[in-house]
Amino acid sequence: MVPHLTPPPTPPTRTIHYACPHLPNACLASLSRTPPPEAAAARLVHTLRQEESSVLSLTADERFIYSGSQGMDIYVWDRHTFSHTASLQGHTDSVLALIHSPERQWLFSSSGDSTVRIWCTQTLSPLYTIVPHGESGDIFSLSYVHTPTQQRLIFGCQNTSLQWVDLSPSTLQPPSCQVGVGDVSPAGSIYGSFSSNAGLDNGAQSQNTPGAQTPISGSTPPKHKFFDSFPQPAGRPTAPQRPSTAVLTTASNLSLQRPSTPITTPKINKPTNCDGVDGAKVTEKDEDGPRIITVPPEHVVNSAHYGYIYCMALVRDASGDQVRLVTGSGDEETKASWLYLPFHAHIDRVVMQLWELPPDNNPVLQHTFSREVPMALDPTAPSAEEADEDVGGAVLALAVRDGTIFAGGQAGRVAVWDVETATLVRVLVAAEGVDVLSLSVLGQDLYACTADGYVHRWSSTFQHTAVYHAHSGIILSSIAIGSSGVLITGAGDSSVKIWEVGGARGRRRGTSKDEWPSEPIDDIHEEDVLGLVYEEELQAEGADDPSNALIYALSKFVAIPSVSSAREDCKQAAVWLKKCFSQLGADSYLVSSAENVNSLVVATFRGRPPAPGAPRRPRILFYGHYDVISAPPLGWVSDPFKLSGHNGGLYGRGVSDDKGPTLAVAFAVSSLLSRRMLDVDVVMLVEGEEEAGSAGFKGLFESVKDRVGEINCILVSNSFWIDDVTPCVTYGLRGVVHSSIEISSERPDVHSGVEGGAIVEPMIDMVKVLATLASGSKVLIPSFYDKIRPQPEEERLLYEKIAEVTKTTPTSIASRWSEPSLSIHSLNVSGPGNATVIPSSVKAKVSIRIVPDQDTEEIATSLVKHVNNAFEELQSPNVLKVQIDRTADWWLGELDDDYFRALEDAVRNEWQVEPLRIREGGSIPSVPFLEKALGCHALHLPMGQSSDQAHLQNERISVNNLRKGQAVVERFLASLGKRELS
Repeated sequence: MVPHLTPPPTPPTRTIHYACPHLPNACLASLSRTPPPEAAAARLVHTLRQEESSVLSLTADERFIYSGSQGMDIYVWDRHTFSHTASLQGHTDSVLALIHSPERQWLFSSSGDSTVRIWCTQTLSPLYTIVPHGESGDIFSLSYVHTPTQQRLIFGCQNTSLQWVDLSPSTLQPPSCQVGVGDVSPAGSIYGSFSSNAGLDNGAQSQNTPGAQTPISGSTPPKHKFFDSFPQPAGRPTAPQRPSTAVLTTASNLSLQRPSTPITTPKINKPTNCDGVDGAKVTEKDEDGPRIITVPPEHVVNSAHYGYIYCMALVRDASGDQVRLVTGSGDEETKASWLYLPFHAHIDRVVMQLWELPPDNNPVLQHTFSREVPMALDPTAPSAEEADEDVGGAVLALAVRDGTIFAGGQAGRVAVWDVETATLVRVLVAAEGVDVLSLSVLGQDLYACTADGYVHRWSSTFQHTAVYHAHSGIILSSIAIGSSGVLITGAGDSSVKIWEVGGARGRRRGTSKDEWPSEPIDDIHEEDVLGLVYEEELQAEGADDPSNALIYALSKFVAIPSVSSAREDCKQAAVWLKKCFSQLGADSYLVSSAENVNSLVVATFRGRPPAPGAPRRPRILFYGHYDVISAPPLGWVSDPFKLSGHNGGLYGRGVSDDKGPTLAVAFAVSSLLSRRMLDVDVVMLVEGEEEAGSAGFKGLFESVKDRVGEINCILVSNSFWIDDVTPCVTYGLRGVVHSSIEISSERPDVHSGVEGGAIVEPMIDMVKVLATLASGSKVLIPSFYDKIRPQPEEERLLYEKIAEVTKTTPTSIASRWSEPSLSIHSLNVSGPGNATVIPSSVKAKVSIRIVPDQDTEEIATSLVKHVNNAFEELQSPNVLKVQIDRTADWWLGELDDDYFRALEDAVRNEWQVEPLRIREGGSIPSVPFLEKALGCHALHLPMGQSSDQAHLQNERISVNNLRKGQAVVERFLASLGKRELS
C-alpha cells in the first residue's frame, strides 16, 4: 500500500522506550510485561522445613498447615505459632495430594502406595484406609464433594481411571477415634503403621467382601511417572521404605517420636464425634485401628483420560449446590501417536474434561476441553513440537474462579477456559519452557508456581502483576488462604513458605484478627523477594486496562525487524505472532510453502456456541501483514526497531503499517472472548509478503481455504485517515500494475567522448519510449479509459464534503482516489553512472494505478503491447524487454452492506462523531483476491492518522488511535451477534 506522504512531525526532544525487561527464565513470548524487581509484592512471613524431603502437597484448615512429603509423612504445623505439631505416618510412598473437609473435620491424603487415607483433623488420628479397585498405580489427585445430595471422595489414578467412594453418614459406621495430640508428646509422630494395598495381608480383606480386592503380597508400587523425573536436590537422602508386611496397629502401640528440640504445642481436645463409615464395602482391620474401605468396580470410570490424571478441581454454581468436576491429564499416549497420522489429519488434544456428578452414580463426562491441533507430514502444518508448545502439553495443575478454569501445564503455559461456553479465553505464559506445577486463586488474583522456583501473579484482567523467586527448588504445591491474604508454597528444597500477598496492585492488607504475625522473622532475606509491581504503570489509574498489554506486545513485535526480504527475521516474527495469538485464546499455526515465501500465520478465535435452533454465528476473516519496509536509521529520532513513546505517539517501524492494527484487532477479539461476549468466530490471516506484493499468498491461502471455512465478511485495517482528527472508513482502493522496461545493446559501456554520436544509445531509446506513455496526467495507452466507471452523484457530493475537511478541491481528491494514473519510479543504468559513460543498458520501473471497472490483465497486456509498438517505431538496433512484475486488482466496498453499516456504527459510537467515507489511492493485492475467493464483501477500518509516516522515517501511531481502534473492533464484533444480518 502507498501511505500518505506528509512532512515528518517535529522530532521529539525526549524519548520513552518500551523495553522488554528480562529476569532469569523470562518468557520471551509472553504478552504480559514481566514485572521489574522494583517493589515487593509478597512478604515472606515464615519458612517451615521438613526432614530433607520435597513438599509434594499442601492443605490447611483453621488451625493447621498440612504438608505431604516425598518421604511418606504428613507434617502438621500449627498455623499460628508455626511450630511442628506432629507427623502423620502411615503411607509407604510419597504423599501426592492433600485436601481437607471442614464440614467433616477430615484430612484426605493420597499416595504413590496406591491408597487414600482419611485422618481426623481434631485428634490427628487415622480413621480410614481406602483401597482403590484394580491396579490403580499412584493416586495423584483428590476431590471431596459435600452437598445436600452427596458426600463422596473422588480420586484420579495413574492407570487413567477415576474412582470414588460414598462417604455419607448414612452409609458409614463410626470408627474408633481415640488418640489426640493432647495424649502424646509434643511434635510426636502419630504412626498408624499402614501398608499399601499391595502389602495388606490377605486376612485384611476377604474376596467375599463386596468391592474388596485381594492384593498381591510383596508387589512393588509402580514408579511415579512425574515427580520422580525431577532432579533430586544435592544431599537429599533416599526416602526410607516401610516394610510392606507391616500390619495395622492399635491406638495403644502408635509410635511416638520426640524431636531433639522440644516445641510447645497447644492442647487439642478430643472431638465429640468423628464421622465414621459403615456398609458392606468397609472391612474392619482392627477394632481400634482405621477401617479399610474398598472401591467397588461399579464406582470406577475406566480410561477417563488417555494419560495419568494429575489434577482435579470442583466447579460450583452460584448457589454452591450444583457441583461439577474438572480433571487434568497428561495424554502421553496420544502425543506418541501423532507422528503416524496421515497427511492433513487432525487430532483434538484431550487434556482436560468436565464431569457431571449425579448422586449415587459414576461421574458423567459433560465436555472435553481440547485444542484442535493440525498434525500432518506436509510443510503446511506445524510440527509436533510447535503444537505441543502452544497447547502446553500435560495439564499439571488446576484452579477455578467464578466459572473460569485455569489449567497449568508444561512449557510455562496457563490456559484460561470459560466453563459456560467451553471456550479457551487466554493462554498465559509464566516462563518459556518451565513447567507450571501448582495454581492458586486468591480473590481475583491467580498465582502460578513454576519448576524454576518462581511465583507469578496475574490480575483478573490477565495482567502479569508480580513475579518473585520463592524457592531454590521446584515449587510443587501451593494453597491460598483468602481470609488472611496468604499464599503458602511447598517445594523440592524441603521447605514450606508462608507469604503475605497484597491485591492485584501489590497493596498491603489492612490489619485484622486473621492476619499472620508481622514481627520480623530471622530467615527473611531481601533476595528472597524479587518481585514486582509496575512502579508507575500499575499504580496509575487504569493500570489494569488490557491496552497496557497491547502496547507491551507491540514493543515485542516491533523489536523483530521483519523486513519482507529478511527471511530469518520474518520467520521469528511469524513464530512470535503465532504464540501471541495462542495466548490470546486462538488456535494458531503457521503455513509455509516450499517456495522462498514467508510463512502465513493463521489463528481462529471461536465464539460462544449459538442457542439451539439459532442460525449459525457469523464468521469474520481479518487480513493483515507482519512484514515491514526497511528502515535505515538515518533520519530517525530513535531506533526504528525499538518502540518509543513521545507526546502521545508510539514510534517504530510497523507500528501503523501493519503491526499495531493487527495486534489491536487480536486484543479486541480476545477481550470479548474473556468477557464471554464473543458471538462470532474470527479467523485471522497475517502474511509476511504484503510489502513485496503478496508473493505466494494465493498459494498459501488455497492450502488452508477449507480450514478457514465459510466467511461472512472480511475485515482489513491497513490504511489511514484523511487527516489527523476525523475518523474514517475506507471503501475503495485503486489497483496497480507494476512493470519493468529494459533496453540494452550488445556493446559494453563506452565513453561518450569516444563513441558519442556513433552509436544508438539505450538511454535515448528509453526516453523516447517513456515519452509515449503519458502526456501530463493523461495516459496515452490506446483504449485505456474505455471501461472506467462513471462517478456517481453521491460520490461527487461526498468528495465536496471531504474537500472542505481537507482544504483541497474535489478534483484533486478524485485524481488521487478514483482516477487512473501512470508513474515512472526509477531509471537504473549499467556501469558507474558517471557523466562521461554511455550505459549499455537502462531499466525503468513503471506502474499504472487502475480504477473500477478497468481490467488488470487487459491493462497489463495493453501496456506491454504499447511499449513494444513504440520501440518498433524507433527502428533501433537495441533490444527491448518488457516484464509485468506484479499486479493488484482495484477494490470497491458495498456501502449498503449490513456489515459496512455495523462498522460505521461502531466508529460513530466510539468516537462520537460521524465518520468520513474515504477511498485510497494505494493498493492491497490480497483484499480483492479474498473477496473473490471467499464470495463475500470486505471492510476497511483505518486506525492511523494521515501523519503516521508509514514507509517513511519516524513512523508513528497515536496511543489514543490504537486503543480506540481496538475499542471500535470490539463494538463491531459485539454488534454482529445482535444484528439481523442478511
